Amino acid sequence: MAEHIKPKNSNVSDEIDLGQLLQLVKKGFHNLGNFFLRVFIYLRRNILKLIGLAILGLAISFGLNQIISKKLKTDVIVRPNFESKNYLYDVVDELAANIKSRNEAFFGTMDISIADLEGFKIEVEAIEDEEVKTDDSILNEMKYLEVLQNFKDESFVIDILRSELSEKSVIDHKITFTYKDAAKGPAIVEKMMGYINTNEYFNDLKTVYAANAKSRIVQNTQLIEQIDGLVDNYSKALLAEKQKSGTGVVYMEKENTLNVPSLIQMKNELLKEIEVKRLEVAQQTGVLSILNFGKTQEVKKSFFNQTYFLIPVLLVAGFLLLSFFNYLSRKAKEIE
Repeated sequence: MAEHIKPKNSNVSDEIDLGQLLQLVKKGFHNLGNFFLRVFIYLRRNILKLIGLAILGLAISFGLNQIISKKLKTDVIVRPNFESKNYLYDVVDELAANIKSRNEAFFGTMDISIADLEGFKIEVEAIEDEEVKTDDSILNEMKYLEVLQNFKDESFVIDILRSELSEKSVIDHKITFTYKDAAKGPAIVEKMMGYINTNEYFNDLKTVYAANAKSRIVQNTQLIEQIDGLVDNYSKALLAEKQKSGTGVVYMEKENTLNVPSLIQMKNELLKEIEVKRLEVAQQTGVLSILNFGKTQEVKKSFFNQTYFLIPVLLVAGFLLLSFFNYLSRKAKEIE
C-alpha cells in the first residue's frame, strides 16, 4: 500500500510547485507593468520641465558657439623620402614643443609671430592603406621572383630587391595644422612646411638618390637591349635550324635552349622599374613628397561631441538623477 500512496504525494507536490511558479511569473509581470506605469506617470508630470531643460540647453549651446571661435585646419598628405619617417615625427614634435613654449627666437627664423600662433596646433599620423592582393598579382610576383632566381649571382638583383622592399615599406602620413585665424593660418602652414621639408643632411642624400636612380635607368636600359639581342639571336638561330632540317621540326640541345618567357618577364619588370625610377626623380624633390596640400576647412566634431547635443543631455540627465535621488530619500524615510 505504501508504494501506491507515494507517487500520489509526489504528484500533489509537483502541482503545488507549478502553481507557485505561475504565481511568481504573474507577480513579475504585474510588477513590470507597474514599473512602466510609474515611468509614464513620472514623464507625464515632468514633461514640461524636461522640454524646458532641453530648450535651455540648446540656448546655452547656441550662445557658446557664438562666443567661442570655430577652429580651422589644413591637412597636408606627405610621403617620407630617403627613409625620413623618424625625422618627420621628430620635427613635428619639435614644432609642437616650441609652439607650446612660445619660443619667439625659434619662430623668428621662420618670420612667424608668436601672437599669430594663438590656438595653433600641429599633429602627424600615418595613413595605413591595406593592400588587397588578387590571385593574379600574387602569381605575377612569384613568377618575378623565379626570374630573379635565375640571375641571383648578378649584382643588379640585390638593387632591385632593395628598391622593391623600400617602396613597400613607405607609408603616407597626414600632417594636420589647426588654427583660428583664417587669414594668417595658411601662411604659417606654408612656412612650417618649408621648414619641415628643408634639411641639410637629406638635401645631400636627395642628390645621391637622384644620381643612383638615373644610373639605374641607364643600366636597366642596357639590360633591356641585351635581352632584346639575346631573343633576336635566338629567334634567328631557331629559324636557321628550321630551314636546315627541312622538316619543320627543330630539335635544340639543352645547352642551346633559351628561356624566352623568363627573359620577356624580366624585360617587363625592368621597364616597370625604369618608370618607377623616373617617378622617383620627379617626386623626390625634398625630404617629403607633398601628395596633397589641403585647403582651409572647418574642424568637424562628431555628433556626440557637439555642444548642441551635449549640454541639453547633461541638463536632462541631471534632472533625472536628482529626481531619482529624491525618490530614494522618500523611501528611506518610509523605512525609518
